[in-house]
Amino acid sequence: MNEEVILKPKMIATTESVSCTVIYGDCRQELKNFVNQVDLIVTSPPYADARKKHYDSIHPDDFVDWFITFHEPFFNVLKPEGNLVINIKDKIINGVKHRYVWHTIEALCEKGWFAIDDYIWHKTNPMPGHWPNRLRDGWEYCFHLAKTRRPYFNQDAVRQPIGDWVSSRLVKLSENDLNRHNSANKSGFGRNISKWLGKKTVLPANILSLALVGRDKGHPAVFPVDLPLFFIKLLAPEKGLVIDPFSGSGTTGIAALSINRNCVLIDNNANYCQQAMRRIREECAIQGNDELQPQLKLFR
Repeated sequence: MNEEVILKPKMIATTESVSCTVIYGDCRQELKNFVNQVDLIVTSPPYADARKKHYDSIHPDDFVDWFITFHEPFFNVLKPEGNLVINIKDKIINGVKHRYVWHTIEALCEKGWFAIDDYIWHKTNPMPGHWPNRLRDGWEYCFHLAKTRRPYFNQDAVRQPIGDWVSSRLVKLSENDLNRHNSANKSGFGRNISKWLGKKTVLPANILSLALVGRDKGHPAVFPVDLPLFFIKLLAPEKGLVIDPFSGSGTTGIAALSINRNCVLIDNNANYCQQAMRRIREECAIQGNDELQPQLKLFR
């Protein structure tokens, strides 16, 4: 019988106040240890029928049924006000987009999840290529779901500078700028420009413009640290618990530790778990500690 490398759950990184744990295993089983403890699940699950050399390939027609097996584990570990963010993209089948992504979100909502918002990750450096009936693939979905219509949501944590337009636009206000001015096309929308006086920041849009990761991280589909970082700031309180159940090379852990959140990373690929531990130690500048070193065990 072949030998198999088993990575035991082990805390592998700590700061003064938060920690990160990497677990090798099936998250549907490992999450049973975290019922009602999690503030945010942020993850990018294996895409349908993609990267067959790296994932157990799932055909788009079967993806919904497969992903629904994670519904209960995810739902049970989240606190009542907890959040779930899923980064995923469609699959082209015979030149046509297969809508397994939409069907997956619809199936989750039928199970009791609330679809709070859809975010778009705009890739500022999409891969080049040529196709007979479509253009370059420059974006991916990030779906925000929750157990309640009003989950934890810290808008102030992601505010951004209002922009240079303020200095010129607000210098001289017209009469229409001093009160709410409804749209001339009777759309029901309106604005009061004077409300912007003195403001330094504004809420961002739900489109995140971030570059693809160019450097090799030991994983075929690494998203940029700033992607999970944005959602962790927005959807998880300080020192809260963030889990990535398809953690790959550990990007979510790096993001969580950088802003004082605890994290648990789970993956069913031992090589990815080892890669995640290496990255966290290197990129978070965490010193090695014999008590925190990952432990491997061989068994038959």
